[in-house]
Amino acid sequence: MSNQFAIAAVTSTLFDLVFLGIRDELGSGNITALPLDKARSGRDGNQVNLFLYHTMPNTAFQNDYRPSRGKHSHTGKPPLALDLFYLITVYGQSDSETKSHRLLGQIMNVLHDHPILHAEEIELATGVDLADSNLHRQVEQINITTESLSFEAMSQIWRGFQAQYRASVAYRVSAVLIDSSLPATTALPVLARNDGERGAIVFPKPLPVLHEVKLPYRQVGAQPGDVVTLLGKYLDENGLTIQARNTRAGTVLQLDLIEPATASEVKVQLPTATDTGDEWHGRAGFYSIYGVVQRSEYSWTTNELPLLLAPQVLSVTPREAAVGRVLLSLTCYPQIHPDQQVSLLLGDRGIPLHRLTTPPNPSEPSLLTFQVAATHPGTYLIRLRVDGVDSIPVDFSSTPLQFADHQKIRIVE
Repeated sequence: MSNQFAIAAVTSTLFDLVFLGIRDELGSGNITALPLDKARSGRDGNQVNLFLYHTMPNTAFQNDYRPSRGKHSHTGKPPLALDLFYLITVYGQSDSETKSHRLLGQIMNVLHDHPILHAEEIELATGVDLADSNLHRQVEQINITTESLSFEAMSQIWRGFQAQYRASVAYRVSAVLIDSSLPATTALPVLARNDGERGAIVFPKPLPVLHEVKLPYRQVGAQPGDVVTLLGKYLDENGLTIQARNTRAGTVLQLDLIEPATASEVKVQLPTATDTGDEWHGRAGFYSIYGVVQRSEYSWTTNELPLLLAPQVLSVTPREAAVGRVLLSLTCYPQIHPDQQVSLLLGDRGIPLHRLTTPPNPSEPSLLTFQVAATHPGTYLIRLRVDGVDSIPVDFSSTPLQFADHQKIRIVE
């Protein structure tokens, strides 16, 4: 789900989507988000106005309580589910109706062919001005559909702003889920009612709860050596340690705190081969990260959150090759194990693994070979997918962000 920046995140994403689809036709014009009576400020250029004219609760999620056990159990408050209604109005340069109609038709075609706001698009649109937005993490799909308004209903909207009527089109964006800020609680079950039997253990103060995993640069997956920030409550508990368990292999990593934890935040660093040598049996893939509180008589485990550990592509050989069959060699870390599922993503193609060589020393990278046939001239981006997790082909040291040069290959005639 998402936080209170979700509405602004939808507007920003629609901005980017419309602009990318019509930028050639828009020319030197601009896209605005203004009330109807203030939308048109001049006649010098083309203009598209994206106006959020209405919000409405989505009743399908209104009573979406998480299931609980026990008659008197407490559950988390359901999310605030909203449908957003936008009115798109187009103005042509020098108030040309022909130009405005061309733009309106192009916008409707773009949104007709793009009925879903994808997580990657939302994250890209909100990365700068709405960096704290997490709408891209919402699991439920966000749909864009045309809203069938009668001429009378459309006219009433314009009359309400005392603005001159323009041909417009309405869209509904559904559903945007905003998480409640209230923590979810569940009552403990009653073990016994007799005086002679021991009931539930009562803890002297609340125990740690994890709410969110934050990764550097808003990455989807972490990489070896990354600092992982865990947000939650009561995280300054004495004896709290953080562990990550690979959901497929069952191996557990003990993660070191890089600074003292606060009540709402704890930071840990993922190990590298040079940090732990032969002791680290980490592998790329899906992990569950959680905290463990060790007491004198027992240990207690917090709730678990998902964590993706992405493989790191260290080198690609050759960097340039002729059209035809190409034998690509990659080195990657962490090491690849024989039971893992591996494929190479070359552009939009998936290529199976041809050969795997893994040294006995876990600090050394694995060597993977792929046979690529029937290539065409051009520059291709390399990504490695291991157990469903893709490598991150981004150079985070560049401004603005760019794809890493060492993860590209060039095919020539």
